[in-house]
Amino acid sequence: MRALDWELYDRWIRPRAPVSVSPALVVVVRDAASEARLGRGAWDRAVLARLVTGLSRAGAAAIGLDAALGQPSAPGRGGAASDALLSQATALAGAVVYPLALELDGAHTPAGAPRPPGHRSWPALPPAGYAWPAARPLAGPLPGLTGHARAIGHTLAPADPDGVVRKVPLFVRLEDRVVPAFGLALGAVFMRASLEQITVSRDGVAIVRSGFAPVLVPVDRQGRASVAWAPVEPRIVPFADVWAALAGGPSERLGALVDGKAVLVLAEPARAERPTPLGPMSDVAIQLQLLNTLLTGSWLVDAPPRATLLGTLAAAALAAWLWLALRWWAALVGLAVLALGVGAAFALAPLLAGVLLPAGLPLAAVALASAGALVWNQLASGSRLRRLEGEVARMREALVRRESAVETLEEDLDAARAAAARSGSAEDALRDELDRARAQEAEARRRLEELERASRALRPVEDRGAAGGLARLARECERFGIVTRDPALLAAFRDLEKAARSSLPVLLAGEPGTGKELFARAVHRLSPRAAGPFVAVNMAAISPELAESELFGHVRGSFTGAVGDRKGYFEQADGGTLFLDEVGDLRPEHQGKLLRALQERSFHRVGATRPTAVDVRVVAASNRDIERGVAEGWFREDLYFRLKGLVLRLPPLRERPGDVPLLAARLVAEAAAELGRPALPLGEAAAAALARHDWPGNVRELQQCLRQAVALAEGPVLTPEDLRLPAPARPAGEAPGDGEVAVLASLRRHAFDMQATARALGWDRSTVTQRLKGLGFRALVEAGGDRARAALALAGDPALVRSVELKLSEYHEHLLRVVEGFESAEAAVAACRRRFKNLPERHFRSLELLVRQHFERRPGR
Repeated sequence: MRALDWELYDRWIRPRAPVSVSPALVVVVRDAASEARLGRGAWDRAVLARLVTGLSRAGAAAIGLDAALGQPSAPGRGGAASDALLSQATALAGAVVYPLALELDGAHTPAGAPRPPGHRSWPALPPAGYAWPAARPLAGPLPGLTGHARAIGHTLAPADPDGVVRKVPLFVRLEDRVVPAFGLALGAVFMRASLEQITVSRDGVAIVRSGFAPVLVPVDRQGRASVAWAPVEPRIVPFADVWAALAGGPSERLGALVDGKAVLVLAEPARAERPTPLGPMSDVAIQLQLLNTLLTGSWLVDAPPRATLLGTLAAAALAAWLWLALRWWAALVGLAVLALGVGAAFALAPLLAGVLLPAGLPLAAVALASAGALVWNQLASGSRLRRLEGEVARMREALVRRESAVETLEEDLDAARAAAARSGSAEDALRDELDRARAQEAEARRRLEELERASRALRPVEDRGAAGGLARLARECERFGIVTRDPALLAAFRDLEKAARSSLPVLLAGEPGTGKELFARAVHRLSPRAAGPFVAVNMAAISPELAESELFGHVRGSFTGAVGDRKGYFEQADGGTLFLDEVGDLRPEHQGKLLRALQERSFHRVGATRPTAVDVRVVAASNRDIERGVAEGWFREDLYFRLKGLVLRLPPLRERPGDVPLLAARLVAEAAAELGRPALPLGEAAAAALARHDWPGNVRELQQCLRQAVALAEGPVLTPEDLRLPAPARPAGEAPGDGEVAVLASLRRHAFDMQATARALGWDRSTVTQRLKGLGFRALVEAGGDRARAALALAGDPALVRSVELKLSEYHEHLLRVVEGFESAEAAVAACRRRFKNLPERHFRSLELLVRQHFERRPGR
C-alpha cells in the first residue's frame, strides 16, 4: 500500500458506508420447483441455451453461467444437439462467461497431463512482482461452445492458514498465460472492458474502460484481492420464476429485472462448500462475492505495514504493562479485554474503514509480551525476594540481639535488687535502660513481622532456591501420602524422583513404620510403568515351603493341592513394579532363585518345563541391616548388589521430631473423619508430650496412639491424658512436662522466638530463656567451644542455625563478662551460682566447665 495512488483509492475504493449489495447484480438459482421439473442432476444444455437467449433478449449486460464444462452432454441429456444449441446461444448473446475447473499446482504441470486449453480472454500479464498461483486443468480440452464465450474464468480461492477463505486470487498461472477469476471476468464484461487491456502494477490490478476512469483493485503480494463479504439474499431470483417468464414469451417483468445488469445463473447441483466469513459457500458463490465487491467498489485493503507494526507494538506494550503493573487476576482480566479488543478491531475494521487487519500478528505479540513479562516478573520477584529475605535475616539477628539484651538486663536488674549494697539510683538507671531495650525489641519485632508478610506475599511467585526446592519436594511428597519437612527425607525423595524415571532397582532401608511402602508406590507412580500393576509382597508373611510357588507360580499337579495353574507375584507384576517388603527375611535357598529371575528376567513355574519371561521392576525393602547380613553370611552378596541400584535410608521418627506435629495434625483429622467426629485440635501440652516420646514404632505407633486418643477423648481439645503415653524416664528433680526435648521441639517449631515459645508452653519468657541457656551451655561443652557446631546441634534445621548461633554468642559473652573481674575460677563459679540462680541445676555443671576453661586459657596461666 505504500505505492498506492491514494487519490484513486479515495475516489473508487474507499467504502462510504457498510458493505452493500450492488443493484446491478442479479443471481438466478435453481430451486426445488425447477428441480422437480428439470431433474436433480445436470440439466439438458438446451434448457441453458434457452435461458441464455432469453436473458440476452431481456437486456442482460453480462451473463455468468455456472455450467460444468469439459465433457460433451450425455445422450440422455440432449447429447451433441444440446451442446450445439448452447454454443449458438452463447455466440448470439456475446456476453457469456463460463467457469473453468482448475486445481492449484505447486509446480509446473507434470508430463503427460492434458494440454491446457486456451482462450482469447486469457492475457499474458506481466508478473509485476506478484506471485500468481500456478494451476492445472482438471478436464480435457474445452468443448467448442466455449470458443464463442466472451470470457472463461477460474473459481479457485485458497484458504488462509486457519481454513477460512477470505481472499481470492485475481489470476492464476496456466503455463505462459494467466486465467482471470470468474467473478473478475464477469465484472469486466459487465463494464464493457477488455480483459486483454487489464494492467498490473505495484498498486494493484486496473480494469481499463473506454471513456471512464480505470477501476483499481488492490491486491497483496500473492495477487489476491480481499473480498468485502456481504449477504446477497435480496437479489436472488428462483430459476422457476425466470423459466415461467420465458415460457410465456417476451416478458416486461424479466426485462425490468435483468436489463443492463450482470446476471449470474447457478444452474448446477449443490457442490462442496468451504468456510468463509459468512459461512460455508461453494466456489461459484465465493466468486459471486468477488463480483459484488467489484461492482460496489467495497474493496478491503491490508493495513499499512507501519500502522500494523505500531499497533502490534502498542498491544504488546499494553500486555506487558498489565502483567508488570497489576496483580495477576487483574492482569488476566485486562489481557482478556485486550484480546477481545484486538478481535473486535479485526472484525469491525473491514466494515468501518475498509481495512483488513492481521489478527495473528498482534495476538502472537500479546502472547510473547505476556510471556516475557511473566519471566521478568519471576526474575524481578526473585531478586526482590532475595533482598527481602536478606533484610528479614538481618532484622531477625537484630531481634535476637535485642531479645538477648532484654534478657541480660532483666538478670542485671534481679541482681541489683538482690544486692543490698546497690543504691536506688542504680536500680532506676537499670529500669530505664531495660525499658529502652524492651521498646527496641518491640520495634524490631514489628519490623520483622512486616518484612515476613512481604516475603510471604512474594514467595508464591518465586519458588526457586533451596527453600523453594524443599517446598516443592514437600508438596510432591504429599501427593503420595508422605508428610514431612525433614531435609534428609526430602533429599531421599529427590533422589527417588530422579531414579524413578529409569529401570534402576531401588532398595529401601529403615525401621518398621518409616514409610517404605509409600516410597515404593511413589517409585511406581513416577516411573514410565505407572499404568502397569503394582504388586506388594511381604516376604516375612510367606511360608518358606510356599515361597517359590508364591513368587513364580505353579502348574496344575506340580504338588499336592495344585489343582490348577497359578500365576506368581512376578507374573502378576508383569509390565509394572514388584515391591518385595522385608526381603531380608528370604531364606538362602530362595535367594538364589530370586537372583536368577532378576538376572535373566525369566523363571520356571513350579512344575513347568518352559521358562516364563516377564518385564518387572523390583523395589525391595528391609528393616534389617542387609550389609551386615552380607558380612555375617545370611544374605547373598550377589543378590544384594543386584537389588542396590539405589539405596535410600529412611530416618526413624525420633530423628525428625519436626515431622511429629505435621503427622499428628493429619492423623488426627483422618481418625476424626473415620469415627464421624468433628476434628479435635491438638493441645500444646499434648503436642509437647508427642515431641518427648521416642516412637519406637514410628508412624504406625503414632497413628494408633492418635486414633485411640480421638476415640476416647471427652473434651474439645486433645490433652496428654487422652494420649495415654507411658511416662518418660526423667532425671531426678525434674518436674513432669519440664523435659528438654519438649522445650527444644517447641523452640524449633517457633524458630527460636522466645516470646512465641513461652506463649505456646504457657510459661514466662525468662523460664524459656533459662532452659535454652542451659541447653546452649551444654551444647558448647559438647562441641568443645565451637559455637557453629553447637548451634547446628540445637537448631536441627540449617535455616535456624544463624539465629541460634547469635543467641549462644550472646549467652557465652554475657557469661564471660560476668566472670571477668574475678581472680580465681572458684570465686567466679560462686558468683555465677548467685547470678544464674534460675538456671536448672542439671545444666550448671556445663556452665562451671565453661568458666574453668575460660580461666585456664587466660594469658599468664
